[in-house]
Amino acid sequence: MTDTNLTTPAELAGQAYATAVREKAHKLKQELIRQTLEDSTSWTKAINDKWANDHPGEWDAIPISTAEADMYRERVRTQDYEWVVPSFERFLDPDPDALNPVIESLARIEGMLEGRASTNGAWVGASPALGRINDVRVEMAFWEGAFKDNFIDHLVTPLETVVPNQRELIRYSRNAVEGAKVVHIRFRKSVLAMLDNAIRATQQLSNSACTGADAMKWGSIALCVIGTAGGALAAGGAALAAAVVVDIVGTIGGGLVPQDQEQTKLDLAADTATEVAAKIMSAQSVLGNDTYLAEEDIVTSLRDLHRGLTAERTRTLTSNRSGPFGVATPALADATASQITSGSFRPRR
Repeated sequence: MTDTNLTTPAELAGQAYATAVREKAHKLKQELIRQTLEDSTSWTKAINDKWANDHPGEWDAIPISTAEADMYRERVRTQDYEWVVPSFERFLDPDPDALNPVIESLARIEGMLEGRASTNGAWVGASPALGRINDVRVEMAFWEGAFKDNFIDHLVTPLETVVPNQRELIRYSRNAVEGAKVVHIRFRKSVLAMLDNAIRATQQLSNSACTGADAMKWGSIALCVIGTAGGALAAGGAALAAAVVVDIVGTIGGGLVPQDQEQTKLDLAADTATEVAAKIMSAQSVLGNDTYLAEEDIVTSLRDLHRGLTAERTRTLTSNRSGPFGVATPALADATASQITSGSFRPRR
Protein backbone atom coordinates (compact mmCIF):
# COMPACT_ATOMS: atom_id res chain seq x y z
CA MET A 1 0.00 0.00 0.00
CA THR A 2 2.72 2.40 -1.01
CA ASP A 3 1.73 5.94 -1.95
CA THR A 4 3.20 5.68 -5.42
CA ASN A 5 5.31 3.51 -7.70
CA LEU A 6 8.91 3.24 -6.50
CA THR A 7 10.04 0.50 -8.87
CA THR A 8 13.74 0.85 -9.65
CA PRO A 9 14.17 1.60 -13.39
CA ALA A 10 15.51 -1.47 -15.18
CA GLU A 11 18.74 0.22 -16.24
CA LEU A 12 19.50 1.10 -12.60
CA ALA A 13 18.73 -2.32 -11.14
CA GLY A 14 20.77 -5.44 -10.54
CA GLN A 15 23.30 -6.67 -13.06
CA ALA A 16 22.19 -4.19 -15.72
CA TYR A 17 23.47 -1.31 -13.62
CA ALA A 18 26.69 -3.07 -12.60
CA THR A 19 27.47 -3.94 -16.21
CA ALA A 20 26.76 -0.40 -17.41
CA VAL A 21 29.01 1.15 -14.76
CA ARG A 22 31.94 -1.15 -15.55
CA GLU A 23 31.59 -0.78 -19.32
CA LYS A 24 31.26 3.01 -19.21
CA ALA A 25 34.11 3.35 -16.69
CA HIS A 26 36.36 1.23 -18.89
CA LYS A 27 35.44 3.35 -21.92
CA LEU A 28 36.15 6.55 -19.96
CA LYS A 29 39.56 5.20 -18.97
CA GLN A 30 40.42 4.36 -22.57
CA GLU A 31 39.24 7.79 -23.78
CA LEU A 32 41.35 9.57 -21.15
CA ILE A 33 44.40 7.57 -22.22
CA ARG A 34 43.75 8.15 -25.92
CA GLN A 35 43.14 11.86 -25.60
CA THR A 36 46.12 12.39 -23.31
CA LEU A 37 48.37 10.83 -25.95
CA GLU A 38 46.67 12.15 -29.10
CA ASP A 39 45.39 15.60 -28.21
CA SER A 40 48.38 17.92 -28.50
CA THR A 41 47.31 20.27 -25.72
CA SER A 42 46.61 17.38 -23.36
CA TRP A 43 49.90 15.68 -24.17
CA THR A 44 51.91 18.87 -23.74
CA LYS A 45 50.43 19.44 -20.31
CA ALA A 46 50.86 15.80 -19.29
CA ILE A 47 54.49 15.51 -20.35
CA ASN A 48 55.46 18.88 -18.86
CA ASP A 49 53.76 18.03 -15.56
CA LYS A 50 55.49 14.66 -15.39
CA TRP A 51 58.89 16.11 -16.21
CA ALA A 52 58.46 18.82 -13.55
CA ASN A 53 57.52 16.20 -10.96
CA ASP A 54 60.53 14.06 -11.87
CA HIS A 55 62.94 17.03 -12.00
CA PRO A 56 62.03 19.36 -9.15
CA GLY A 57 63.92 22.64 -9.21
CA GLU A 58 65.50 22.05 -12.63
CA TRP A 59 65.31 24.51 -15.51
CA ASP A 60 62.19 23.64 -17.52
CA ALA A 61 63.65 24.78 -20.85
CA ILE A 62 65.76 21.62 -21.08
CA PRO A 63 64.49 19.46 -23.97
CA ILE A 64 62.82 16.22 -22.90
CA SER A 65 64.62 13.22 -24.34
CA THR A 66 62.88 10.72 -26.58
CA ALA A 67 63.52 7.95 -24.06
CA GLU A 68 61.96 9.98 -21.26
CA ALA A 69 58.97 10.95 -23.43
CA ASP A 70 58.43 7.26 -24.26
CA MET A 71 58.56 6.46 -20.54
CA TYR A 72 55.88 9.07 -19.89
CA ARG A 73 53.69 7.67 -22.66
CA GLU A 74 53.93 4.22 -21.10
CA ARG A 75 53.05 5.69 -17.73
CA VAL A 76 49.90 7.23 -19.24
CA ARG A 77 48.94 3.88 -20.78
CA THR A 78 49.55 1.75 -17.70
CA GLN A 79 49.43 3.93 -14.58
CA ASP A 80 47.83 7.35 -14.76
CA TYR A 81 44.23 6.28 -15.20
CA GLU A 82 44.17 2.96 -13.36
CA TRP A 83 42.03 4.66 -10.70
CA VAL A 84 39.09 5.23 -13.03
CA VAL A 85 37.35 1.84 -13.04
CA PRO A 86 37.81 1.09 -9.29
CA SER A 87 36.63 4.58 -8.37
CA PHE A 88 33.32 3.95 -10.14
CA GLU A 89 33.01 0.34 -8.97
CA ARG A 90 32.67 1.63 -5.41
CA PHE A 91 29.41 3.19 -6.60
CA LEU A 92 27.86 -0.22 -7.31
CA ASP A 93 26.40 -0.15 -3.79
CA PRO A 94 24.02 0.56 -2.15
CA ASP A 95 21.33 -1.40 -3.95
CA PRO A 96 17.96 0.43 -3.82
CA ASP A 97 16.05 -2.86 -3.99
CA ALA A 98 17.72 -4.15 -0.83
CA LEU A 99 15.20 -1.95 1.03
CA ASN A 100 12.15 -3.59 -0.56
CA PRO A 101 11.58 -6.20 2.21
CA VAL A 102 11.53 -3.47 4.89
CA ILE A 103 9.17 -1.29 2.86
CA GLU A 104 6.82 -4.21 2.18
CA SER A 105 6.84 -5.29 5.83
CA LEU A 106 5.95 -1.80 7.05
CA ALA A 107 3.22 -1.53 4.41
CA ARG A 108 1.67 -4.81 5.63
CA ILE A 109 1.64 -3.62 9.24
CA GLU A 110 0.19 -0.28 8.16
CA GLY A 111 -2.58 -2.13 6.35
CA MET A 112 -3.38 -4.16 9.45
CA LEU A 113 -3.96 -0.93 11.38
CA GLU A 114 -6.09 0.66 8.70
CA GLY A 115 -9.33 2.05 10.00
CA ARG A 116 -11.09 4.90 11.75
CA ALA A 117 -13.56 5.69 14.48
CA SER A 118 -17.02 6.41 13.11
CA THR A 119 -19.27 9.20 14.39
CA ASN A 120 -21.15 6.82 16.72
CA GLY A 121 -17.92 5.55 18.30
CA ALA A 122 -17.77 2.25 16.41
CA TRP A 123 -14.43 1.22 14.96
CA VAL A 124 -14.31 0.73 11.20
CA GLY A 125 -11.16 -1.23 10.52
CA ALA A 126 -9.51 -3.48 7.95
CA SER A 127 -8.29 -5.98 10.52
CA PRO A 128 -10.74 -8.38 12.26
CA ALA A 129 -8.64 -8.06 15.40
CA LEU A 130 -9.30 -4.32 15.52
CA GLY A 131 -12.99 -5.05 15.22
CA ARG A 132 -12.76 -6.36 18.77
CA ILE A 133 -12.73 -2.71 19.89
CA ASN A 134 -16.36 -2.56 18.80
CA ASP A 135 -17.13 -5.95 20.33
CA VAL A 136 -15.76 -4.94 23.72
CA ARG A 137 -17.74 -1.70 23.68
CA VAL A 138 -20.94 -3.64 22.87
CA GLU A 139 -20.26 -6.27 25.49
CA MET A 140 -19.45 -3.70 28.17
CA ALA A 141 -22.86 -2.12 27.56
CA PHE A 142 -24.32 -5.06 29.50
CA TRP A 143 -22.36 -3.97 32.58
CA GLU A 144 -22.39 -0.94 34.80
CA GLY A 145 -20.49 0.59 37.68
CA ALA A 146 -17.30 2.61 38.19
CA PHE A 147 -15.02 -0.10 36.85
CA LYS A 148 -17.06 -0.39 33.67
CA ASP A 149 -16.98 3.38 33.06
CA ASN A 150 -13.26 3.52 33.82
CA PHE A 151 -12.58 0.64 31.39
CA ILE A 152 -14.42 2.38 28.55
CA ASP A 153 -12.91 5.80 29.21
CA HIS A 154 -9.32 4.67 29.90
CA LEU A 155 -8.91 1.79 27.44
CA VAL A 156 -11.56 1.33 24.77
CA THR A 157 -12.12 4.95 23.73
CA PRO A 158 -8.40 5.91 23.72
CA LEU A 159 -7.67 2.94 21.45
CA GLU A 160 -9.62 4.71 18.73
CA THR A 161 -6.96 7.43 18.77
CA VAL A 162 -3.93 5.25 19.47
CA VAL A 163 -4.48 2.86 16.57
CA PRO A 164 -4.61 5.50 13.78
CA ASN A 165 -1.66 7.29 15.38
CA GLN A 166 0.35 4.09 15.36
CA ARG A 167 -0.61 3.57 11.72
CA GLU A 168 0.46 7.13 10.91
CA LEU A 169 3.80 6.62 12.61
CA ILE A 170 4.40 3.45 10.62
CA ARG A 171 3.52 5.37 7.45
CA TYR A 172 6.09 8.02 8.30
CA SER A 173 8.66 5.29 8.93
CA ARG A 174 7.82 3.61 5.64
CA ASN A 175 8.12 6.93 3.81
CA ALA A 176 11.56 7.45 5.35
CA VAL A 177 12.77 4.07 4.09
CA GLU A 178 11.18 4.75 0.71
CA GLY A 179 13.04 8.06 0.72
CA ALA A 180 16.28 6.16 1.22
CA LYS A 181 15.41 3.97 -1.76
CA VAL A 182 14.74 7.06 -3.88
CA VAL A 183 18.09 8.52 -2.81
CA HIS A 184 19.88 5.35 -3.89
CA ILE A 185 18.01 5.24 -7.21
CA ARG A 186 18.94 8.85 -7.91
CA PHE A 187 22.50 8.13 -6.81
CA ARG A 188 22.79 5.43 -9.47
CA LYS A 189 21.27 7.71 -12.11
CA SER A 190 23.83 10.37 -11.21
CA VAL A 191 26.68 7.87 -11.51
CA LEU A 192 25.67 6.84 -15.04
CA ALA A 193 25.10 10.48 -16.03
CA MET A 194 28.54 11.38 -14.71
CA LEU A 195 30.14 8.64 -16.77
CA ASP A 196 28.28 9.64 -19.96
CA ASN A 197 29.13 13.32 -19.58
CA ALA A 198 32.73 12.60 -18.61
CA ILE A 199 33.17 10.49 -21.74
CA ARG A 200 31.70 13.29 -23.89
CA ALA A 201 33.87 15.89 -22.20
CA THR A 202 36.96 13.78 -22.91
CA GLN A 203 36.03 13.05 -26.51
CA GLN A 204 35.38 16.69 -27.34
CA LEU A 205 39.01 17.62 -26.63
CA SER A 206 40.11 16.82 -30.15
CA ASN A 207 37.25 15.65 -32.33
CA SER A 208 34.41 17.97 -31.28
CA ALA A 209 32.23 14.94 -30.57
CA CYS A 210 29.77 17.10 -28.71
CA THR A 211 28.94 20.76 -28.80
CA GLY A 212 27.21 23.09 -26.42
CA ALA A 213 28.13 23.75 -22.81
CA ASP A 214 25.11 21.90 -21.39
CA ALA A 215 26.19 18.65 -23.00
CA MET A 216 28.99 18.27 -20.47
CA LYS A 217 27.06 19.50 -17.46
CA TRP A 218 26.54 16.95 -14.72
CA GLY A 219 24.15 17.17 -11.77
CA SER A 220 24.19 15.15 -8.56
CA ILE A 221 21.13 13.67 -6.83
CA ALA A 222 17.95 15.64 -6.18
CA LEU A 223 17.24 15.70 -2.45
CA CYS A 224 14.08 14.44 -0.74
CA VAL A 225 11.32 16.84 0.24
CA ILE A 226 11.25 17.21 4.02
CA GLY A 227 8.32 18.20 6.22
CA THR A 228 7.16 17.73 9.81
CA ALA A 229 4.66 15.42 11.45
CA GLY A 230 2.62 18.49 12.40
CA GLY A 231 -1.07 17.92 12.95
CA ALA A 232 -1.35 14.53 11.26
CA LEU A 233 -1.39 12.79 14.63
CA ALA A 234 -4.64 12.86 16.57
CA ALA A 235 -5.06 13.87 20.21
CA GLY A 236 -1.70 15.31 21.08
CA GLY A 237 1.65 13.89 20.15
CA ALA A 238 3.51 17.04 21.17
CA ALA A 239 6.84 15.25 21.22
CA LEU A 240 6.34 14.37 17.55
CA ALA A 241 4.79 17.59 16.26
CA ALA A 242 8.13 18.96 15.01
CA ALA A 243 9.58 15.61 13.94
CA VAL A 244 11.26 15.63 10.53
CA VAL A 245 9.44 13.41 8.03
CA VAL A 246 10.00 12.55 4.40
CA ASP A 247 7.27 13.65 2.00
CA ILE A 248 7.60 10.78 -0.43
CA VAL A 249 4.80 12.00 -2.73
CA GLY A 250 6.33 15.47 -2.90
CA THR A 251 9.77 13.97 -3.36
CA ILE A 252 8.90 12.18 -6.57
CA GLY A 253 6.30 14.69 -7.72
CA GLY A 254 8.56 15.60 -10.63
CA GLY A 255 9.51 12.00 -11.34
CA LEU A 256 11.52 9.27 -9.67
CA VAL A 257 14.70 10.62 -11.25
CA PRO A 258 13.70 14.22 -12.11
CA GLN A 259 15.57 16.38 -14.56
CA ASP A 260 16.99 19.81 -13.62
CA GLN A 261 16.38 19.37 -9.88
CA GLU A 262 19.90 18.33 -8.95
CA GLN A 263 21.47 19.33 -5.67
CA THR A 264 24.70 20.42 -7.42
CA LYS A 265 25.67 21.00 -11.06
CA LEU A 266 29.19 20.88 -12.43
CA ASP A 267 30.71 21.39 -15.87
CA LEU A 268 32.98 18.44 -16.67
CA ALA A 269 34.44 20.08 -19.79
CA ALA A 270 38.05 21.29 -19.68
CA ASP A 271 40.96 22.10 -21.97
CA THR A 272 42.99 18.93 -21.36
CA ALA A 273 42.42 15.30 -20.42
CA THR A 274 44.24 15.81 -17.14
CA GLU A 275 41.86 18.60 -16.19
CA VAL A 276 38.81 16.57 -17.22
CA ALA A 277 40.08 13.77 -14.97
CA ALA A 278 40.43 16.22 -12.08
CA LYS A 279 36.84 17.41 -12.61
CA ILE A 280 35.62 13.81 -12.60
CA MET A 281 37.26 13.21 -9.23
CA SER A 282 35.70 16.42 -7.94
CA ALA A 283 32.28 15.31 -9.19
CA GLN A 284 32.67 11.97 -7.44
CA SER A 285 33.39 13.81 -4.21
CA VAL A 286 30.37 16.08 -4.68
CA LEU A 287 28.12 13.08 -5.30
CA GLY A 288 29.39 11.45 -2.12
CA ASN A 289 28.77 14.61 -0.09
CA ASP A 290 25.31 15.25 -1.50
CA THR A 291 24.30 11.63 -0.95
CA TYR A 292 25.49 11.86 2.64
CA LEU A 293 23.32 14.96 3.17
CA ALA A 294 20.30 13.18 1.72
CA GLU A 295 20.86 10.09 3.84
CA GLU A 296 21.26 12.27 6.93
CA ASP A 297 17.72 13.60 6.34
CA ILE A 298 16.49 9.99 6.39
CA VAL A 299 18.42 9.23 9.58
CA THR A 300 17.13 12.40 11.24
CA SER A 301 13.56 11.45 10.35
CA LEU A 302 13.79 7.97 11.85
CA ARG A 303 15.55 9.26 14.96
CA ASP A 304 12.94 11.98 15.48
CA LEU A 305 10.14 9.45 15.17
CA HIS A 306 11.83 7.12 17.65
CA ARG A 307 12.54 9.89 20.15
CA GLY A 308 9.00 11.25 19.93
CA LEU A 309 7.40 7.84 20.28
CA THR A 310 9.60 7.00 23.27
CA ALA A 311 8.75 10.28 24.99
CA GLU A 312 5.01 9.89 24.48
CA ARG A 313 4.92 6.26 25.63
CA THR A 314 7.07 7.04 28.67
CA ARG A 315 4.63 9.79 29.61
CA THR A 316 1.74 7.32 29.41
CA LEU A 317 3.55 4.65 31.42
CA THR A 318 4.67 6.96 34.21
CA SER A 319 1.36 8.82 34.56
CA ASN A 320 -1.01 5.99 33.65
CA ARG A 321 -2.87 8.40 31.44
CA SER A 322 -3.75 7.53 27.90
CA GLY A 323 -1.72 9.36 25.28
CA PRO A 324 -1.43 9.39 21.49
CA PHE A 325 0.53 6.10 21.42
CA GLY A 326 -0.46 4.26 24.57
CA VAL A 327 -3.49 3.58 26.74
CA ALA A 328 -3.70 3.70 30.49
CA THR A 329 -4.18 0.54 32.53
CA PRO A 330 -7.89 0.43 33.46
CA ALA A 331 -8.81 0.16 37.12
CA LEU A 332 -10.48 -3.17 36.38
CA ALA A 333 -7.08 -4.72 35.67
CA ASP A 334 -6.04 -4.38 39.31
CA ALA A 335 -9.43 -4.80 40.91
CA THR A 336 -9.78 -7.26 43.77
CA ALA A 337 -12.63 -9.71 44.06
CA SER A 338 -14.13 -7.76 46.93
CA GLN A 339 -14.02 -4.53 44.94
CA ILE A 340 -15.83 -6.17 42.07
CA THR A 341 -18.46 -7.81 44.26
CA SER A 342 -19.02 -4.54 46.07
CA GLY A 343 -20.93 -3.30 43.08
CA SER A 344 -18.31 -1.36 41.14
CA PHE A 345 -18.60 -3.83 38.28
CA ARG A 346 -21.94 -5.52 37.94
CA PRO A 347 -24.36 -6.71 35.25
CA ARG A 348 -26.78 -4.05 34.11
CA ARG A 349 -30.25 -4.69 35.51
